[in-house]
Amino acid sequence: MAGGANKVSLIEAQRNYQDFGACDERGLRHVRPPTEDEPLDPAWRPIDLARDSFEDWAAEERAPWPEDLSVLCWWLPAFWRRAHS
Repeated sequence: MAGGANKVSLIEAQRNYQDFGACDERGLRHVRPPTEDEPLDPAWRPIDLARDSFEDWAAEERAPWPEDLSVLCWWLPAFWRRAHS
């Protein structure tokens, strides 16, 4: 969802990073390449709304967050919302 403190949505920020290297043009001056101890998870991929299901943040009721926060990674098979896709 766009707006809020970050101004752009996560999906838009991912596209921007792929296109020009930052979440938005204002952020370019703050970006540096990752160091060797900051590897990208080899399974990582951008969000794909045809495949990934997220809660509607405008909804009055939302599911409680899981205790195991690693299941919040949409690119992994254990993503907690996978069954809702």
